[in-house]
Order: sequence, then structure tokens, then C-alpha cells
Amino acid sequence: MSDYLSITPEEREQMLSVLGINDVSELYADIPKSLRKRKVTLSAGRSQQEAYDIFAAFAAQNKTYDSVFLGAGSYRHFIPSVVKSLTSREEFVTAYTPYQAEMSQGILQAVFEYQTMICNLTGMDVSNASHYSGATAAAEACIMCSDKSRKVVTFDNINPDTLDTLRTYLGARAVELAVLPAVGGHAVLPEEGVGTATVYFESPNYYGLLEDGAAVCEGVKSTGGKIVMGCNPLSLALFKSPGELGADVAVGDGQPFGMPMSFGGPYLGYMAAKKEYMRKLPGRIVGETTDADGNRAFVLTLQAREQHIRREKATSNICSNQALCALTAAVYLSSMGKEGVREVASTCASNAHYLAGELVRVGAKLFYEGEFFHEFVTVTPHKASAIIRALDRQNILGGLALDAHRILWCCTEMNKKADMDKVVKTVEGAYADGI
Repeated sequence: MSDYLSITPEEREQMLSVLGINDVSELYADIPKSLRKRKVTLSAGRSQQEAYDIFAAFAAQNKTYDSVFLGAGSYRHFIPSVVKSLTSREEFVTAYTPYQAEMSQGILQAVFEYQTMICNLTGMDVSNASHYSGATAAAEACIMCSDKSRKVVTFDNINPDTLDTLRTYLGARAVELAVLPAVGGHAVLPEEGVGTATVYFESPNYYGLLEDGAAVCEGVKSTGGKIVMGCNPLSLALFKSPGELGADVAVGDGQPFGMPMSFGGPYLGYMAAKKEYMRKLPGRIVGETTDADGNRAFVLTLQAREQHIRREKATSNICSNQALCALTAAVYLSSMGKEGVREVASTCASNAHYLAGELVRVGAKLFYEGEFFHEFVTVTPHKASAIIRALDRQNILGGLALDAHRILWCCTEMNKKADMDKVVKTVEGAYADGI
């Protein structure tokens, strides 16, 4: 504003004309008038010790639970100490986008290894590195696949945050979005098919259910459509990969691979695809080559951002270096190993099935039929919110109340049998009290 006031009236009028407005105040039209008039009064400065005491008091208001049974997109997993030890090294934390290959071999190799692991997990040919979140990865993948059909079909059993992101991204690109109702919690294609539309579905879906991915992919491909499949990457240690099922693109959130819940981020949106989509992938792809002396070397093979290529051909606005979260996932996967990741996934599934069985034993019912991974939904005539509060009094963070009577539960390898038995006992007591 100060620069605006310092220019001449003629320059000011010219600037307003270029912007298509009559007064600079029009730039703030979307801000409510009550907020525009509010005066901000800053308190006097604080010493370092005073500031520390203030924030310590804020931190003391947080509640730390003994056990957590809440998932719905963010999961509490054990993180080996080597993950933080390596990813907090200054050469990784401060690394910028690796434009100069000769100066960035370490970062480039880290990205290359991450891409390789994601391709192995998803059964795909190529991976970028990476997106800001699983939701943005899903939206970008749908845009990439719907360049001709201009239509995306999804289901109302996907993560609500992802659905909102799809609406935002696709609406801005004039791509039609059709949201079909799930049948018994599952993604089922309509009898007439979806034509050449791009279909996005998740397995496990938001309610934890495993979809018949092969049937969905076959149905979409039979009419010339394309498939974007969203997956919790940990589940791929146990079940068929999107590539094996016939999906064109695999997306999801890599948060289970070494990233703490952290109040919702930063997380990692992974995206992997079949080879024919390689030049359309947003983000960056690191490739392997040899240097002038024949030694193994790494380079940025494909860069889809507008600063690298013609703006009209750009497919990405990923500006900063996203490799730190990708590196975190790569270190986690390397430290756990193939068998370790499979053991974690198996333990998560086993714990969830044990808890579900015990909750059914004391009076709850599974709301959906079908197999699930590590999340499931129960329903009772009792109030879900009251059950959550009863668990809270026992220092247990319960599941997510979906409505008045349904709860979405989650188990990971962090939940011991004693923790689950305490949940069941608390729920049983709440039922006895008739809440």
C-alpha cells in the first residue's frame, strides 16, 4: 500500500486500469468489512524466557493419550529412530531443488531410491517425487487422465478431504465430477458403465473396506476409461498392487512411512503411473545415468514445472523441493525392510480384526459387510459421542464419530492387546450405563 501511495496519480490510474478496478480497496472485496476495520493492537515485546513460559503454558493444555484408535487419514505408527537421525541432517533439511546435478548427487540419489520403492510397492513403471498430500496427488492424477474425456467419476466412500480437493481442482479446470453413491460401503460401477471417464476409487476406502479393485478396473477399461486408484501404501505390503489390478495411476498419502501425525502435516502425496503417462506426470522424475568417467550418476530426467519448460506445456506448480518427506519415506522403508513392512501391515490388520470381534462380542455391530484392512465402522443404539467421551476419561483417544451412532475405529501396530481390551471394557461399561 505504501508503494501505491508513493506513485504519481497518472501511474496510479494506469495501474488501476490494467487491473480493471476503480479503487485499490476493491482488491479487498472478499474480506468482510468487519475484519477490514478491526485494529490490531500488538502487546509489548517479551523476553526469550517470557516467551518460553507463555508457549510452555500453551503446550500444557494439550492432552497426551495413553493409546490412540483414531485414523481416518492420519495414522500413529512406530517410527525407528534412524529416520529422524538421518532426515534431520543439515544437508537434507536445507537442500533446495536439485537443479545442478553435479552439486546435488546425494539429493538426486535419495529421490531416485524413493521413486524405485514406490514403483515396487504400487506395481507401476514410474513415480514422481512428490506431492504435498494424498488429496492433491489424487486431484492432479485425475486431471492428468481426464485431458480428453473431461469427466471424472468417483464414489462417496472416499476420504472427504480428498473429495473436497477433487471438487476444487476439477472445478477450476472445467472438468466434470460425478460422485456415485457407494453400495453397502463399496464402490460399484453402474450397469451402463462410465464411458471414457476417469474413475477414482480408494482401497481401502474411507471406511476401511477393501474394494474389488480388479472388477472396478476391468469395468472401466471395458468402456475405454482410465483408473486412478488411491491406496494406503502400507496396505500394499499385504494385497495386490494397483498395477497388478489394472490401474493406470496409483496415488495416496505416504504418511504411514515414517511421518508423525504432527497435527495434520507436512505429509507426502505419492503418485506412480504406467510408462505411457511418464511425460504427463506433474513434479519431478530423477533418472540414473553415467558421468564422463563411466561412474553411476543421477539427473533430473523430467521436470514438468513451468520454470523448466514452456508455460503452456507445464503440468506442475510444485515449486519447493518436496524430497525431504520423500526421503523420510525412503529411510523408513529401508530401515524396516520388505519383511518388516509386511509385519507392520499384518499386525495392524490383526489388531483391527481382534478389536472388531471383541466390540461385536459386547454388543456393537459392524456397519458394513466385507473385508477390511485396519479400519472398520461399528454402529450401536447408544450415542457415539458418549462412548468417545467415556474413552477419553480413560485417557484413550477413541475412533471418529461419523454420526450419532457410528464410529470409525483404527488399529495400528502401536495398539497392544491390553489397550484394546481396555477399550472393550470401557465400551461395555458405557453400554451397561445406557449412554
